[in-house]
This record gives sequence, C-alpha cells and structure tokens, in this order.
Amino acid sequence: MGYRSQVLLAIGKELTPFLLLATSQCKDAEELVFKEHDTFDKDYFEGWLFRWDDIKWYDSYEGIAALERFIHEATSDEYQFEVDGVIQNSSEYIKFVRVGEDTNDVEMHGDGFWDIHVSRHIEC
Repeated sequence: MGYRSQVLLAIGKELTPFLLLATSQCKDAEELVFKEHDTFDKDYFEGWLFRWDDIKWYDSYEGIAALERFIHEATSDEYQFEVDGVIQNSSEYIKFVRVGEDTNDVEMHGDGFWDIHVSRHIEC
C-alpha cells in the first residue's frame, strides 16, 4: 500500500507562469497538478490552491520531483517579479504543506497564505 500523505500547495497568481513552465517540462508533473488533484481552487485569494489526499508523495516519482523543484525554487526566492512597481520575493506567494501518516511528519515551506496551517485535535 505504501506511505501516504495529505499535500496542499497554494500559489499566488504571480507564480502561475512559473508553475506552468515547470509542469510543461514534465508530463508526469502536469498530470499530477492538473488531473490527479483532489481539489483545485482556481480563485484562491486570486491564486491557485491544489490538494492531494492519500497520495504517495515520493520524490523518486518524476512528477513529484519536478513539482518539488518548483516549490524549492519558489520558497528560496529564486523567482522575482514586480507587483505595483515593487520587486517581490516568490516565497511570499507560496505555501506548501505535507502531512504524513506519522504523527511528527509535517513539512511546511513558503511564507504566503497565512490562513493555511496544520491543526491537530483529538477525536473519539
């Protein structure tokens, strides 16, 4: 069955051209992003939000590796663009969260989208 995760990626509209370029260079990444998602909100704070539930998120998969390269580049401020005449860093326009099956397996990258966070609670 394999180890599964819940994954969320939100990007501002300013990053959509960079995501489109990254996915156009890898068919598996393109399918992962635009066909295999569980949720795709095309108007999430004027950006895009993708969610994958119960996914095997292994960087050994070509599509996931390509998407992780994009995420790493965006959260490392490798993309810059102007907003209202001011140069912006890309890390402010992305949020990536992956929650694995293990209790302490949580990964978060990016400084954008203050409303996205991990919440834990007890159910019975």
